[in-house]
Amino acid sequence: MRLVAEVAQGSLAKAGEELCGDKVEVIKTPERATVVLSDGLGSGVKANILATLTTKIAAGLLERKVPLEEVINTIAQTLPVCRERQIAYSTLAVLQVKANGLARVVLLDSPPVFLWRRGQVVPFPTEHKVVAGRDVKEGKLELMAGDFLLLISDGVLHAGIGGILPLGLGEEGVKGHFKEILRQKNAPHQVAQRFLDLCSAYYTMSPGDDTTVVAVEIRLPRQLIMFTGPPRLRELDSLAVDKLMEYPGKKVVCGGTTANIVARELGRQLTVELEYDDPEIPPCAHIEGIDLVTEGMLTLNRALAYLSDGEIPNRADGASRVARLLSDSDKIKFVTGLRINPAHQNPDLPQGLNLRAGTVRQLVAVLKEQGKVVEVEWL
Repeated sequence: MRLVAEVAQGSLAKAGEELCGDKVEVIKTPERATVVLSDGLGSGVKANILATLTTKIAAGLLERKVPLEEVINTIAQTLPVCRERQIAYSTLAVLQVKANGLARVVLLDSPPVFLWRRGQVVPFPTEHKVVAGRDVKEGKLELMAGDFLLLISDGVLHAGIGGILPLGLGEEGVKGHFKEILRQKNAPHQVAQRFLDLCSAYYTMSPGDDTTVVAVEIRLPRQLIMFTGPPRLRELDSLAVDKLMEYPGKKVVCGGTTANIVARELGRQLTVELEYDDPEIPPCAHIEGIDLVTEGMLTLNRALAYLSDGEIPNRADGASRVARLLSDSDKIKFVTGLRINPAHQNPDLPQGLNLRAGTVRQLVAVLKEQGKVVEVEWL
């Protein structure tokens, strides 16, 4: 059974500093998700540089399956030496989760990774070992759908120290809050934000240390199928609609002709919304049993732009909704018709309006870069 790691993160910079001295790097592919968290020595710009170098080097080398000893050696030899303390130092926490659920944790002077499973919170099991002359904790565990993991920098453990909490939040405090937050079935981004809000409150809104939280949910993949463009041969219309309806997951239809084909083949009514959320994007429509029905090329090209930029507006227009659905999905199938639409041959159309096949290919490329499993079937 294939599993997916959904990752969310958040940070607080130490009071008086513009840059956070913690850094997180996330690399997602269809085979695995790799999360690297580093806390640079000190705070501010210097710490940020150390942490950034550490995460970039570690994530890149681990993705290439470079041995751990070589990774740690490379980091130690690359980090610039602090003029004041005469050491080159940053912590390292690595979580790798394969699609089969096998997880690996590596900790170098970092707080433990916490695992929530069926209402209980425990540290991820690790063993001590010496690697490249450094004391390292490493462990492996088979995860299952519903598991949650929490990676933190030591700013979380120190929250409230010397003030509201004389000894700081500590590991037991983290475990208690993690358990309480997940009683309400929060998504990863909500878990990360709630932890940061708690830490900020314990620090009385003035963090005494850089503070970072990474929340990771292990779940089954979210699936989506998009049918866009009429098939090249009309006798393939029913086949395309069958593929759409038989697919397990969200169903999206993009294109006026495509929507009419779906409505006709299903014997269901097609109704168009009368309100425009964005005057540049045609309104959405409704077909019973379909999650989203939109116009075709204008909507798809705008959705492509949103996904490429990495910023999706929180609006209800078709392009924003398509982009959000694609972004939230892990396994995506495009059923793309190849019938020529005479309207797309109009030289007066905007230059950025690509033909359907080209737009779909670009969407596929962007989504694969985000680590999604994408399939295209041309009809």
